[in-house]
Amino acid sequence: MQLENLTTKFLGKNVIYYEEIDSTQSEVWRQVEKNTIKNGTIILADIQTNGKRNTW
Repeated sequence: MQLENLTTKFLGKNVIYYEEIDSTQSEVWRQVEKNTIKNGTIILADIQTNGKRNTW
């Protein structure tokens, strides 16, 4: 997935989307350990089954 019309140099240039995942933060760390994540990657999910619940 790519976001159009971004003017950033790297943030959001690579987006990984899941319909459902245990935790987006856990997925970040899994990818860091495998060295498969690019700098500035955003990980999104519709549903987190074990994520922290933030209210904005």
